[in-house]
Amino acid sequence: MSRVVITGVGCVTPIGTGMVAFTESLRNGVSGIGPLTQCDPGPHQCRIAAEVRDFDPLRFMDLREARALPRVAQFAVAAGRLALEDAGLRAGADQTRTGVLVGTSSGPIAYSFEQQSIFLERGARRMHPSAPAFAHNGVIASECAIQFGLRGPVLTLSSACTSGTDAIGLGRTIIQAGLADALLVGGAEAPITPSLFAAFDRLGMMPRHYNEFPEAASRPFDLDREGLVLGEGAAILVLESEEHARMRGARFLAEVGGYGATCDAFSHFHQKESGDDAVRAVELALGSAGVGAEALDYVSAHGTGTRENDPFETRVLRRALGDAARRVPVSSSKSQLGHSLGAAGAMEAAAIVAGMLGGFAPPTLNLDNADPECDLVHISGQARQCQIRLALSTSFGFGSRNAALVLRRMDG
Repeated sequence: MSRVVITGVGCVTPIGTGMVAFTESLRNGVSGIGPLTQCDPGPHQCRIAAEVRDFDPLRFMDLREARALPRVAQFAVAAGRLALEDAGLRAGADQTRTGVLVGTSSGPIAYSFEQQSIFLERGARRMHPSAPAFAHNGVIASECAIQFGLRGPVLTLSSACTSGTDAIGLGRTIIQAGLADALLVGGAEAPITPSLFAAFDRLGMMPRHYNEFPEAASRPFDLDREGLVLGEGAAILVLESEEHARMRGARFLAEVGGYGATCDAFSHFHQKESGDDAVRAVELALGSAGVGAEALDYVSAHGTGTRENDPFETRVLRRALGDAARRVPVSSSKSQLGHSLGAAGAMEAAAIVAGMLGGFAPPTLNLDNADPECDLVHISGQARQCQIRLALSTSFGFGSRNAALVLRRMDG
C-alpha cells in the first residue's frame, strides 16, 4: 500500500499566516489570544478570542470573490493557495486526480446569520443572490476546487472538533484507495459570531476571569484552567502518494503514517468516562502506522483547557501509551492558537510539521501549576529543542468523537 506524504503546508492562524511566520511564533511561544473584536463583547462573561488579525483576502483572491465569500471560505482558499505554492504542485498536476477534503464544524455560520439578519431587517430583496451556494458547509471545499481548478474528489467534512484530523486521515485513505494522486486536506473555521460565541459562553466552557489578561487565558492542563478560548483560521496540507510525489521530484515534509477514529456513542457534550473508545482511536492510529507507543518522540494533545477534557485526555494517553507515557513529551498548541473547533486538528498537524522541520516541540503556555490529575511529561513555558521523528496528534469532539493521527518525518 502506498505511503502518503505531506509535500506542502499553508496556514492562516492567530499567530501568523504562512509557515515561516507560524513556525517562528510557535517556537517563540507567541500567543494569538486577545480582546474580542469581531462581535460586541459586552453581553458576554468571556470577552477574549483567538482571532486572525490583519487578514487581507485580496492577497489570495480578487475583490469580487473577497466581497462575496464567507470568511471561512476565504481562510480555506488562502491556506490552500499557500499550501500549493509550498508544494510546487500546480504546474503539471493532473487536475482530474487532485481533489480537496476540508473539515469544519461551524462552516459559514457567520454568513448564514448575516443573511438571516438582512432578511429579517431589510427583506428578501436585499439578501445576496448567491446565498444558497455560500451558506452551506460544502462551499469551503468547492470554492478551493474552483479557485485552483481541481477536479478530483471534492468534499467538506463536518465532525465537530475532530473534523480537521478526520480530513487528513480520510485523505490518506482516499489516496491509498487509488481515488486520487494528491489532495488538499485540512480544516477551516470562522466561528466568532455573536450567537455562537454567546452559546459557548452560556455553556460555561470559556474562561471568565482572564478578560484583562487574555494571553494567560488558555491554560491546558493547569490547575487554574477555566475553559477553551474560541479561535479561527485554517490549515491546509498537500497530501500525495509517495509515487506521485517522487515522480514530480517533490520535497517530502512528513508522512501521514496512521489514523484512527472512533465514537463513544454516548453524549453530544461529554466523552465517556471510561475512555475506552478514545484509547482505541489512539491504538488504531499506532497500529495503522505499524509502530508502538515506545517509538513516539512527541504528543500533540487536544488539550482544550476545560475542566473535563484535560484529565480525561491524560487518562487516555496513560492507557494508550503505557510505559511510554512516563517519558514522551506532551504539549497543547491551543495555548497559543485557541480552539478553532474543526480546524484545530489541522492546525496542530501543521504545528507538528513545523516542529519536525525546525527541530523543536511547541510549548504549552500558562502551565504554571500543573493539575495533579494531568501528570504527563509536559513541555511548559517555552519550546523544547528536540528532533521529532514520530508524533501522535489527538482530537476529541462534540458527539463523543475521537480521532488520532501519527505523523512521521520523511526526508526525500
